[in-house]
Amino acid sequence: MKVAAIIQARQTSTRLPGKALVDICGKPALQRVIERLRAAKLLDDVIVATTTNEADDPIVSLCEKLGCSYFRGSEEDVLSRVLEAARQFEVDAIVEITADCPLIDWNHVDEMVGLFCGAKYDFGSNVYKRSYPRGYDIRIFSRGALERCNKEVDNPVDRQHVSTWMYLNLKGAGNYKKFTSYAPPGQNRPDIEVTLDTPEDLELIRWLFTFNGQGYNMALTCEQVIGILDTYPHMLERVKKIQRKDYFEELEAAYEAQEGAKKQDGEIFSPDSGGRKPGSARGRAGKRK
Repeated sequence: MKVAAIIQARQTSTRLPGKALVDICGKPALQRVIERLRAAKLLDDVIVATTTNEADDPIVSLCEKLGCSYFRGSEEDVLSRVLEAARQFEVDAIVEITADCPLIDWNHVDEMVGLFCGAKYDFGSNVYKRSYPRGYDIRIFSRGALERCNKEVDNPVDRQHVSTWMYLNLKGAGNYKKFTSYAPPGQNRPDIEVTLDTPEDLELIRWLFTFNGQGYNMALTCEQVIGILDTYPHMLERVKKIQRKDYFEELEAAYEAQEGAKKQDGEIFSPDSGGRKPGSARGRAGKRK
């Protein structure tokens, strides 16, 4: 089984334009994500799935510079973009990552891959029943499951979010065998947000990586981030004031707006979510010779 992380990355963010390539301690944010994923022991490859838009040409240039696999596809139909990337590079199990997680912890990736490959699952995540801090979001699924999604999905919302059909949409979720990865006690902090979404987030992430004047700290783990922010809570307060989009509320509204959408017991999310919003979650080919 070939296991690869596929990073969704584009430059046309509205809240933090060009965020995939913003500087974090001398290197672009996307490069930080790639470097941290390459530290995972159970990944066979790291692939960037970007768009065919001219604005994303610099993302391709960075991938070529780093010798990182990449694929260019649709901006709106992210499901097809990720699937076509997996087909191009013959990936069997896809670890879905977004470029706004420059603190992604490779230890979590290895744990998720181990759980997924150790049993016959279609999908797994650590997001929709959130226990880890936001910014450590991982979803993993087989290419076969995504091929099924590609045939079953009947709306643009699930095509934009890649894997939501498998775990949130009632019309699809019941057809996939799923698991949730829960944070151990020392990392069970869903109140913490270290995702790259706004200028305030960028300031916090830069501060974390250069904490105590050490320079860029590649080895900064999730547990270490929690410890630093517990010691200096005023830094976290700055980002807690940000009015963020609620991923699950947006999806619920979109599902309800779709023609023929059906509710179950007053909810349209998968019954696996307990009939409640689990909390915010923040989803051409080439390789350097």
